[in-house]
Amino acid sequence: MRAPLPPSGGRISPFPYPLLMEELLRVEGIIRREAGLDLTFSDGRAGSLRFDLRGLRAGLFSIRIHPGGRSAETALRFNGALIERVGEGVFLPTIAHEYAHAVVFQMKRKAGRNKNRDDFRPHGEIWRSLMVLFGHPPERCHDYPVTPARRGKIFGYRCTDCFLEFRLGTVRHERLLRNPGYLVCGKCRGGLERLHESPAGPAEPGGR
Repeated sequence: MRAPLPPSGGRISPFPYPLLMEELLRVEGIIRREAGLDLTFSDGRAGSLRFDLRGLRAGLFSIRIHPGGRSAETALRFNGALIERVGEGVFLPTIAHEYAHAVVFQMKRKAGRNKNRDDFRPHGEIWRSLMVLFGHPPERCHDYPVTPARRGKIFGYRCTDCFLEFRLGTVRHERLLRNPGYLVCGKCRGGLERLHESPAGPAEPGGR
């Protein structure tokens, strides 16, 4: 999703989420290697990195086009409260999702008048291929629990290799039941196994 930038804000917000930083560095490295594109938000050179979103939105690639259209100010913005609720491991696809929007925007600017508009749609073919390249399902919307009232519908999982714990919403849980290979651990790419749940739901995973 894309929207205008807010009028104020620093260059880079403090980054208290090590797994999310690892994921951002990973996808930046993939684009550098596969596309020859040096688009790094991790060091602030490509744009701001913020955790100022609120409400239902998980992430946002924001753009402010300067007068004349020759330059643009961009930012990757994320919902810090939602990260705290669902955990870093579950949130990894959102990092790739919004970074893929930034890549598509940069590729569109480089293509200029020779571009095919359909290819550069927000969730078009190029965006979907980037998500596959990053190793995540090309899903348009998240299914994270956005209010405490939905906690009864959260399902706990754990990586079979590194034992990192995840909290999945109903949609991803049901898809994973139908297709066990649908999701893998964002840290080590290991498989996921279901955790035992108490009647109140799974406990908050540590360190996410």
